[in-house]
Formats: sequence, C-alpha cells, structure tokens
Amino acid sequence: MLRSSLPKFMTGKTVLTIGVLAHVDAGKTSITECLLHHTGATKSLGSVDKGSAITDGLTMEKSRGISIKASSVNFFWQDRLFQLVDTPGHIDFSAEVDRSLSILDGVILVVSAKEGVQAHTLNLWESLLERKLPVIVFFNKIDRDGVDVEHAFLEFEKDIGAKLFALNYPDLSNPDLPKLLPFTNCGNHMETTILDKSLENLAECDETFFAQYLEGETSDLSQVLEKGKQYIKTGALNASVFGSAKLGLGIDELLNSISTLIPPPKSDLSTTAAKVFKVTFHEKNGRLAYLKLYGGLLKSKDVIRSQQLDKEIKINQIFKPQLGDLVQVSELHPGEIGVITTSDRILSGDVLGSENLGDPYSKMSKAILGVQVIAKDEKEYQKLGEALEILQIEDPVLDFKWFKEEKEFHLKILGPIQTEVLKENLVQRWGIDAEFLTPKVIYKETPSKSAEGYVRYWMPKPCWAIMTFLIEPAPLGSGISFTSKVRTTDISNKYMNEVKRAIPGSLKQGIHGYEVTDLSITLIEGSEHTAHSNPGDFLLATPMGVLRGLENAGTDLLEPMYAFEIKANQDLLGSVSSDLNQMNAQIDSTVFDRDFFIIAGSVSVASAMNYSIKFNATTSGKGRLKLTLDGYKKTTTTDDKIRGYKGVSPLDESQWILHMRGAFKADER
Repeated sequence: MLRSSLPKFMTGKTVLTIGVLAHVDAGKTSITECLLHHTGATKSLGSVDKGSAITDGLTMEKSRGISIKASSVNFFWQDRLFQLVDTPGHIDFSAEVDRSLSILDGVILVVSAKEGVQAHTLNLWESLLERKLPVIVFFNKIDRDGVDVEHAFLEFEKDIGAKLFALNYPDLSNPDLPKLLPFTNCGNHMETTILDKSLENLAECDETFFAQYLEGETSDLSQVLEKGKQYIKTGALNASVFGSAKLGLGIDELLNSISTLIPPPKSDLSTTAAKVFKVTFHEKNGRLAYLKLYGGLLKSKDVIRSQQLDKEIKINQIFKPQLGDLVQVSELHPGEIGVITTSDRILSGDVLGSENLGDPYSKMSKAILGVQVIAKDEKEYQKLGEALEILQIEDPVLDFKWFKEEKEFHLKILGPIQTEVLKENLVQRWGIDAEFLTPKVIYKETPSKSAEGYVRYWMPKPCWAIMTFLIEPAPLGSGISFTSKVRTTDISNKYMNEVKRAIPGSLKQGIHGYEVTDLSITLIEGSEHTAHSNPGDFLLATPMGVLRGLENAGTDLLEPMYAFEIKANQDLLGSVSSDLNQMNAQIDSTVFDRDFFIIAGSVSVASAMNYSIKFNATTSGKGRLKLTLDGYKKTTTTDDKIRGYKGVSPLDESQWILHMRGAFKADER
C-alpha cells in the first residue's frame, strides 16, 4: 500500500538504525511490536499469534508465525528517529540477516530467558563481534514457568564470552507477578548472581572501582550505574535488560538503553552515497530497492552512479517505510532508510555514488545445497522460469540457473524450511504449483595431478589463439591462482587480459559438473597472429585449454564440511554419540558442565544434512546443535555424485566454437 504523506524530517535529529536479532521464537517480533506501541507509533499492540504484527506483513509470515523477510519500521523516542529492522530468526533465512547487518548502527539481541543461548544466537554473536556493532542484550520471557534468570545470565556470559552489565533486575519472588527493579533500586539484591557478576565485570574494567568493589564500597548505585554506562559505550561491557514482551515489561528500559548507550553514527561524507540492502517487487511499482543513505541528499529524479552496474542511473521515485506501508517523499537525508524505483536492474549489495561502502565481512548465509525446481504443469515452464528470476533478484544467494537446453531450473538453498517457503511463494504470488526435488550437496572439484591443456583455435579464419596451460593441484582452501610465462612478444597484454578474464568462467563447471577450486594455472606457451588474432579469440579459447588440462589431470571431488557443537543433557550422551558415529563424524573430546555435555567436531554436510530434525526430536527441542560451514575436504568420487555438464562444454570444441561465435545459444541464461 502506498501513502502520500509522512511527518517531515526534523533537521538536526539523530537517526539510528537498530536491528532486532534472535534465534527463532525468542520473541524478537513481539518486542518490535512493543517498542512501536510504547512510543506511540501504533495505537494497538500487534500480535504474532494473531497475525497482526506489522513487521510480519507477508501472508506466509502470518500463517507460520515466523519472520521470513527483514522489515523496517520507524518511531521517535527522546528526540531521536529510530529505524528498527526486524530480521528473521530462522537460520534458513540468514541471508536476510546478512544484508541487514550491513546497514545497522546497533543491535538488540533477544535471548529467551527460558531457552537461553541457542545455536543461531552463537552465529549472530560471531557476526556482531566481527562487525564491532554495539549490542544491547534483552533477556525476554522472564514470566515463563520454570525460568532461571540467573542461569540464563551466566550461561550467556560463558557461552558467548561477553561481559554483561545488568541495567535492571527481575524480581521473581512472586512468579505470578514478576517485577523489574531499576539498577539504582537494587540495594537489597546486590548479592544476587546477576548483580554481583555485573559489578565484578565493571571492576575488571576500572581500577578505581576495582578497589571500591574489594572494599565493599558500592552503595552509591547511581555512581556505579554511570561508570557501567561509560564502559558499555566503549564496548568493554555489554548492557543487558530483562523483560517480557508478553507483559510489556522492560520495554521502557530497553528504549532508554538504545537511546543513550548506542552512539550515533559518524559520517563525514560530503558526497551523496547510499547502500542497497534489499530488493523486492511491488505489484504496481515494480522493482523496489531498499537503501540507507550515508551522505548528502538523495532526491527523486536525481542521477547517481551504480557501482555494480558501472553506470549512471536515474531515481524515479522515493518512498519511506511507514508501519508496513510505503510513503512517497521527495528526498532522503543522511542516515535515513528509503525505497527507490528506477528503470535499471539494481541489485542488493549495490553502492550508489563514488564512496567505498563495501561489506567485506564474512556471511552466515553460505548455500551448500542444490535443488531442481519443476513445474507440475508443463505449460507453466516459462512462467516458472520468470518467477524464479524475480526470486533470485530478491535473494541473490539462490544463484538461480536456467539451463535452456535441458529445460531445467536449479537453485541453491540454505535449508528445508526455505524450500517450503519458496514453494508457498510461487503459489501465492504467481499461482504456480512447483515441485522441489530432494536437495543435493553441492560439491567442488580440484585437480588430481598436474597436466597440460593445449588449445589451437585457428579455424575458421579470421581467428588465431594457440595456448598451453599447466594445471596443478594447490593446497585445500587456497583457491585459484593464474600466472603467465609467455612473453608479451608472443601474446600481447590486450589478449592476455582476455585470458585472465576468461579463467573464472572456465572453472564454473569441471569434468564432474562442479565448480573447480584449489588449483594453480600457468600459461606456459602461446602465440597470437598479427593479422588474424582478436581479443574474442582468447576469450573463446581459454575455457577449451583449461578444461582440456583438467580432463588430462582428472579431478577429485571436495565435499563441504560442517563444524558442529552440541550441548545437551548428559542423559542423551549415548544417543547423540551413536548418531555421530553413524555419520562418521570426527569428534573432539567431550566436556562436562553440570548436567550437560558439550561435544565439538566435524562432519560432512551430506551426512548431517537432515540431522537437526532428528536432534530436536531426540532432545525434545532442549538441546543445542550448531552447524557451521567449515571448508571442504576430499571425498570419494562415485557415479551418484557426478553431474553432467550443463550447457555447451568447451570440451565439445566444434559446438563450443559455434556457440561462442553466436551460431546458437544453448547455455545457461
């Protein structure tokens, strides 16, 4: 829905972009709704259970009760404009979280006080630590039966490795009427684990307070709180707030915390600069690009450079997200999130302007499973392909490939829940009933030994490109290297540039159908022709020579590996150990912690692909299983793992030449 009015931007106001992150079902969206209601942005409190949450606007989100797409909402508090980004909590949608993290100034990390630290909490924390984002930890659901807030606090510190400082204290002496005490009113509770640990953490940061702490001189809680806040602002301590989204407890303290403890972003950009973090398709307005402006003013009808497209693009319209709607505006100010329309094919991750706003940090979303999608009605083949192209634009991690010759559609996915959502998406948005075949592991290839690949492309003239490539195995994880020993008198720089440009594409599919990595390619001989050679000849010939070298060398398959960490009750050690042995997992020594055991190690993705479902059943949802992609290792090559080459193979030289010279196009689109 589009509106045409919005409260005007107030000059001089601080704009903060805050992400709300959590493991699934920790109460993240409920807290977002509480913040909106508490600040007066909404008149009634939205509910996830009732399907009335503003940030869960998709039909699938309402029916499933989970966030699938990141959404942005605004509210004002203490003369600051807060842009709250509610992100999905399920690991299958972590690509949405990755994209959102790139534009945040600070984070509210929601942890269920009942379940404590969960698998995705660890993933999120590692990303936040790498980016050095300020974090307020909100312990939610303190009203739940059997909750142990002391244990949740200490477990977070131990598992995460953070030093917490509690800004309030949950008084659960009457379980039916939980209360929250501000830090300055906690004089009678300072010996509790939560508050004593908070003081201990502060003492480790401040020598003066350390002496006071040892002498027991901590009665001036206002002074202690101010010292705590100083170290929270520097990042030496992390603020924690207890509360309950269900009861509306702790929301005021949370608001004051993000308002006073998360520093405003520093920006000295003099030119207009923006980062695109999300792209969607609107029924009437077409492609919508969500962006955050980092410098200057951005106005409708402005022309600005797209770094991805490497050209100038025109901004047609500008909108702002407003409580689930889009409101048209004439301009954006620094720090603001907006939505633009343009006739160009803008994509997520693009940077507008000339500034360097790249996102070099590691990603949680690494797709290692592949699925083939089939239209149940063959007449919808073309329609399905077009729909998948749109979904790929909205989520580039899908890496959609359309193989025309085989009439096949292939996607990369993060997990089975994502497949279910994609299937629903196709039905709801396009009325297409599609079948997703069983996910398969995406292997990689690496040369088995050293070998040469010779190519002579000299017919039909005018053309000339003759080269010999030496293909050599390289250490696991080293990637691809290319060097040339050919003199510029034999192959000039303008042709050598085309060889370098062709190398990455040459390795997209090896002789077993997978991307090739961990190899060294050396051009050891070659020649050009003064009359017949042109740059396109070397672009065409390079894949032929490289693939011939790989064929002569043979390739081994590399399978993706998970690093796993399991924490569960000791009663389940036998069952879990049996599961790990059946999966041929490499297991480190077991660590025991009170009633729990902790096991870490590595296991192949193929073996553990569906283990999370079995693990949750075995532990009744009370265990913690963290799986992290941890590189590749060699595996046996069997017929069931090998894939056929999609499109025209450079090894079929006559067909490849015809294809590259435009006689026909049968490769992937």
